Amino acid sequence: MSAHESSWTLRRLHAGELSAPEATRAREHVDACEACGATLRSFVDAQAAFEAEVPFERFEAGVERARARQAKASVEPATRAQWVRPLMAVAASVVVLVLARPLLETHGTADPVRPPAAGNRLKGGAGAELRIGGGVDPQRVASTEAPEALQPGERVRLGYTADAYRYVAALSVDAQGEVTPLYPESGDSLAVEPGVGQHWLPESVEFTGAGAERVVLVLTDAPVSMDALSDAARKAFDAAGRDVTRMAPLDVAGAQTQWILQKP
Repeated sequence: MSAHESSWTLRRLHAGELSAPEATRAREHVDACEACGATLRSFVDAQAAFEAEVPFERFEAGVERARARQAKASVEPATRAQWVRPLMAVAASVVVLVLARPLLETHGTADPVRPPAAGNRLKGGAGAELRIGGGVDPQRVASTEAPEALQPGERVRLGYTADAYRYVAALSVDAQGEVTPLYPESGDSLAVEPGVGQHWLPESVEFTGAGAERVVLVLTDAPVSMDALSDAARKAFDAAGRDVTRMAPLDVAGAQTQWILQKP
């Protein structure tokens, strides 16, 4: 009996990302392997559950409201990161195929403390998720393992599970090192939503332009100013040789998740 296909290969098969020969070989294996067939079906079921939980219409509604607001504000000077909530136009790129990634806790250092293999959680279950939708492809959840290009018209939403953390913030860094606060635009980080489980930051975000961009979501015990987070992001960018794809976690206390996006 041949070895099982890796989860990564099966996810790529489900997403249609394998070459034709690879897809044919993997599909033949799946058809003959009960375990791999069950794994592939689980991805199909997860996709259906995802689209039922956050339907495209909720992405679309947010964008249409934002377009109306942008038209009203069109007399204002344009900037790289011009956006009017709920629609945000920022540079970016994303990683897809893995359903969620536990946060990296830094304790105020640049080196993340990896979660233990068992349980795969921090502080009992903190985590973050970046979801992609609104384009021609099915909705999907971004991974932090490798960059993936966004398709034209695709938008994202950021979600988090706070567990014991009390505040949340998000920003992005483009290939030139320009930092854009996303949630909130200014002031201190937001108080997390009450209640257990996953919560979503308001509406959807549309990334425009071209080139790589890093999106960072941070959970903290105490409020942190967006100026301080932006400064930490600039320092991480410089320390990476001004290569946004090589940035280390921000030197801030708390837990963070990062995604790299590639704009179309």
